[in-house]
Amino acid sequence: MKHLFFMKNILIVLVTGFLLTSCASSSNFNTFYKDNRSNADFSISTSAFFVNIFLPKEEFREYKDLFKIVKKYKVMVFSDESNKLDRDFNRFVKRKNYTSIFKINDKGQKVDFYFLMDGSNIKEMVVRVKGDDELILDCLKTNILEQYLYNSLDKSDIKISST
Repeated sequence: MKHLFFMKNILIVLVTGFLLTSCASSSNFNTFYKDNRSNADFSISTSAFFVNIFLPKEEFREYKDLFKIVKKYKVMVFSDESNKLDRDFNRFVKRKNYTSIFKINDKGQKVDFYFLMDGSNIKEMVVRVKGDDELILDCLKTNILEQYLYNSLDKSDIKISST
């Protein structure tokens, strides 16, 4: 009887752990990345340290405050089925409560910028670039206060303009 009680408790702990783990891992871009990377023409997931080594020095100096807040990059490029994946991504960001900061639509090219909050911290920033036959998703893992992002953008020379 003691053995049955012990096994039952172990089973409850394992099931609870599995459910908590699966819920936690499905709440961010990583889920979309895992589910769709086999459809991507190119995909990479790497630490910010590695990527920052290859950034042009003048750009790194100009935007260093922004680059310092990124911990990890995930990039996906799709050409086949890009419209279907774009619709899937739209459903994903709505379901996971991503916030849209801005959207640009110019001559068939669309750029969207989203972030995912956890309390008052931004955990992820995702940039989507959509053309006629291509979709590019770039996720930046971070852990910063929302106000820090806005302050960094205000200090930088980033300008959004249309031509």
